[in-house]
Amino acid sequence: MRITQGVLINNMLRNYNKNMAKMDKLNTQLATGIRINTPSDDPAGLVTSLRLRTKLHQNEQYKKNVSDALSWMEIADSALNNYNSVLQRVRELTVEAANGTNEPSSLKAIADELKQLKDEIGDIANTTLDDRYIFGGTRTMDKVYDKASGQWLGNANPINYEIGENITLQVNLTGEVFDVDFSTDPPELAGSIFATLDKLIADVENGLYEEIGGADLAKLDEHINNLLSYRSEVGAKMNRLEMVNSRLEDTEVNYTKLLSDNEDVNMAKVIVELTNQENIYRASLAAGARIIQPSLVDFLR
Repeated sequence: MRITQGVLINNMLRNYNKNMAKMDKLNTQLATGIRINTPSDDPAGLVTSLRLRTKLHQNEQYKKNVSDALSWMEIADSALNNYNSVLQRVRELTVEAANGTNEPSSLKAIADELKQLKDEIGDIANTTLDDRYIFGGTRTMDKVYDKASGQWLGNANPINYEIGENITLQVNLTGEVFDVDFSTDPPELAGSIFATLDKLIADVENGLYEEIGGADLAKLDEHINNLLSYRSEVGAKMNRLEMVNSRLEDTEVNYTKLLSDNEDVNMAKVIVELTNQENIYRASLAAGARIIQPSLVDFLR
């Protein structure tokens, strides 16, 4: 093959471009701190990075879901705690009213306080979180219990949050906490705490001591036991959510480390490689200058 001046110059320019491309790649890595800036840098590594980033985004959404679920559980636990305090006070008044030694004025005072406590339970039933009614099932934007009409307007539909891959958890409580019967439409309140209090108030006003200390007190204890079961459920869910949140944080750390190991550059190594490449480029420029310099005029001198 005949080597001409043109062949030498073309080879020299091609080598210049290769050296400059290598320097540009190293300079980009140094500036961004990332080893994979284009798909051609490492196709297999790029696929791994995309997979890890997808996992990180999913994990972040799961953490948000868990945080919101914990908010539901915390506000529900607070509401149930208040509900328990009211029921305990109702029970104290029921026992006091059942002793048969109260004057009519005392019974009236007890009945008046029971009416106020019933209204307080209605307010607890309408507890909200960010303007969402937590005991209304999926009907979260409308008031759950109408004290004026004595109707339950919520439903018993669950609200499920995805807290992990293929893992869901019901975060809401419904009117079943207050013993509302959802087997009918509209929901039936005959066995609810509201109906029990209505009967108890009427019995206190009429001085029906045996009924107060018997059926009324027994029914009230059923409501208290029902409440305790839901408080236990809420506590168990809160513990689980806290463990899930801890696991998600550990997972985020692991995925972040894997992503860093896959695509982050070794700064010291890149700086050394860039310095070496600069020296190679300068040497190629010096060699090229020697190749281009001789011409016919140089030989005619």
